[in-house]
Amino acid sequence: MSIYITQQQRTSDPILVNFPTPFEQAPTVLVTPFWQGQGAAVGAIETVLTPVTTNGCKISSGNKASNYWVNVLVIDPKEQSIGPLGINNGVHAKTQAGLTTINFADPLESNDPVVLLAPQWTSTVGYSECLVTSAASEISTYSQNMAPGGAYSVEYLAADRGATSFQDPTTEFTQVESGTYNKTGSGIYRVYFQSDFIKPPVVFLSPWWNEVQGGLGSIETIVDVTNEYFDAISSNAAAAYFVNWMAFGNI
Repeated sequence: MSIYITQQQRTSDPILVNFPTPFEQAPTVLVTPFWQGQGAAVGAIETVLTPVTTNGCKISSGNKASNYWVNVLVIDPKEQSIGPLGINNGVHAKTQAGLTTINFADPLESNDPVVLLAPQWTSTVGYSECLVTSAASEISTYSQNMAPGGAYSVEYLAADRGATSFQDPTTEFTQVESGTYNKTGSGIYRVYFQSDFIKPPVVFLSPWWNEVQGGLGSIETIVDVTNEYFDAISSNAAAAYFVNWMAFGNI
């Protein structure tokens, strides 16, 4: 198995995600909160719990509601592309608070790739991982999360920009689109897809505060998805603040 995408409704915590086919090695896991129809961001950070195995993982935050889902993207760390889009992904141990740099063994084509981040720890973390800089050969992220001995890690996926089709027999999805939204105002924002999907895709978000090492005051939260666009919300806003996103569906 190389990629698995799902939406898990959270009515209890933690969520258990069982992979339909085992991965060859522990995969990379990215997560995004989806609080449908709400006008507020969630209050706790979705955290991938240690350990992630080849058969499944657990995700915790404490956020619970009948209209609340967690979007989950699981990918083999050996994968180097989704269709023609080059990718780098993996898990990077972080033993010191603050800035950390992750180098890629194989550079991407994009000099500013779309980057998704997620924390992995033994329980829910207190700070969102935020992208600071990105390049074809490396990314730098910031948070006050850390733990000695490699107990805390950053899950990451960096992808070339664009929209493309892909084929993977383990997933129903055949189209992926990646992009970035410059968020200069607080509240709900809307992002339109380049092409309409057949039905609402599964969308993933991640914060990027360009060249700023600072903590975020809010969690980027999806509140609505259609085949044409998605709506999301947070109180984060600045001229140098962006939201990276990826959408998986069918066109």
